Amino acid sequence: MPHIKLQRVSTPDKGRGIVSSCVISPGFLVHAEEPYAMIILKQCRETHCHYCLNDLPADRVPCILCSIPLYCSHQCRIRATGQMFKIYPEYNGFFKNLPSDLGEYAAEVIQCNDSELEIGDITEHKHECQGVHWPMVLPSEIVLAGRILARFLLNIPPEDIINFVERLELSHCYKQMSSERKLDSHIYAIVLLYCLQHSCGIMFSIDEVFISQVVIIISQIKVNCMTVVRLKSIDAHGLSGRFGEFPFQSGAHSTSNVEQVRVGKAIYKAGSLFNHSCQPNIHAYFLSRTLYLRTTNVVAAESQLELSYGPQVGLWDCKDRLNFLKDEYAFLCQCTGCSEVNLSDIVLNAFHCVNTNCSGTVLESRVHDSEKQKIKHFPISDHVDKNADIYEVCLRVFKQNGASIDIQPGYCLKCGSYCDLESSRAAVSKALTCIKRLQDAILSQQISSITISDALKSLRLLRLNLHAYNKLIAEAEDSIAQAFCLVGELQLSLDYCKASIQILEKLYDTDDIVIAYELVKLSSIQLSLGDGTAVESISRIDDIFSRYYGLHADLVFPYLQYLRREIKKFSVKALQ
Repeated sequence: MPHIKLQRVSTPDKGRGIVSSCVISPGFLVHAEEPYAMIILKQCRETHCHYCLNDLPADRVPCILCSIPLYCSHQCRIRATGQMFKIYPEYNGFFKNLPSDLGEYAAEVIQCNDSELEIGDITEHKHECQGVHWPMVLPSEIVLAGRILARFLLNIPPEDIINFVERLELSHCYKQMSSERKLDSHIYAIVLLYCLQHSCGIMFSIDEVFISQVVIIISQIKVNCMTVVRLKSIDAHGLSGRFGEFPFQSGAHSTSNVEQVRVGKAIYKAGSLFNHSCQPNIHAYFLSRTLYLRTTNVVAAESQLELSYGPQVGLWDCKDRLNFLKDEYAFLCQCTGCSEVNLSDIVLNAFHCVNTNCSGTVLESRVHDSEKQKIKHFPISDHVDKNADIYEVCLRVFKQNGASIDIQPGYCLKCGSYCDLESSRAAVSKALTCIKRLQDAILSQQISSITISDALKSLRLLRLNLHAYNKLIAEAEDSIAQAFCLVGELQLSLDYCKASIQILEKLYDTDDIVIAYELVKLSSIQLSLGDGTAVESISRIDDIFSRYYGLHADLVFPYLQYLRREIKKFSVKALQ
């Protein structure tokens, strides 16, 4: 691949950012980086390695001194703590009795080469297991701040704290924080400094200057910290026998769901320079501790490379995204997804027109307020074919003069009919209660024919009151698909799964990674049915994963290898 030169820029509306000097094609790896500091999340302490954040094996390795952190290998423990426990093959009779090549391999596996260790890694946990284990009590973000400070205290004179914080070159949001959050940060800073003074064995003055700099580090972590996730395939296994009125097919059936598990938080200094967009053109993922950023769309020369900080078009509507980003990251998003009209934001939480044959949307006041200005500035005459779906749901609005568009909550944007939103909300709330009962039954695997029948009635109620592309309908159909799969009605499960995906393809791009996750469910049902169209679904999954993860796809999501083997089986059957 050609060399890509990234440049750091600063703009009035977004501040610091990263642009490319040339055009970049989709699927290109533009950045890889090891963390400056990392911490495991508390809920994963018993299931994931505290250093590399991978799954813990049965023979987990604890910290020698405090036994609290668990590691997947001696190498990870050494890198996190500096605690060496060496075995010398030349003095061990066990190795002498093995063939030479096997002995060399065994020695390499069970011991770590000292030359491979980096000094910067050794202080990650070492300062935390002296005396009282305070990291067990303090929030993960505060422990992460402690790890950043430990790097400073063990290498730089304490009086240089101001220069250290400046050299981190991380933005912060202290001025935008509420009074309560500011007070919390000061309290945590004082507690953290006393803990570090005790555990590091370094005396320094805990004065207002030192405390203020620690508060800044805590606020820097708030807006620069990345959540490390792992992809996990979860099978919802079916039952055997007969339950209610639904006969089960022989054997167990399952849908394979893709779950993103949050396992840690980390600071990546260069990675923090990439700005946010609700319609990102790069995708972030992790292998062990390493952050990778890969393009998902064509990036024009001199355009910013932008990732999602969490919310994106299709996941939430514009109002919810703006509120989240302002609360969590202290900025008002002005990306194309939040400033220009897109189909997803109009229909995601929209209601159905009272005219059953009308495909227009009805917006409630919360959504209406954020979409009104975007619709006013929508280019009516441009890209008619590209925006056909938007015109289909908002036709009446675009027939009016752009300067005098009258958009009111509760009125159809296509035909102008009025909808009683209060009664619609009541009907939707009642329907969602039944869908929730079905979801609870799925979790307990105690699904009756009555529960499914009630859910189907509720789905019809949702379709009467909500727009056809409303995300709640897609989620309801997905739950019904899982229920039918569990009771052995695979064809019905397949139909509802397809219906759910058809809605999601309106809310997201058709080749978005979210669609690939849903296609994993679909392909698992198709495989259970022996449906040859599974080949098409799996090929599509493979294409999307390759663009988002490149050659790392199998490492990020090993389930892909199983799906490819199933394609080969279908090909062999077709030849026979």
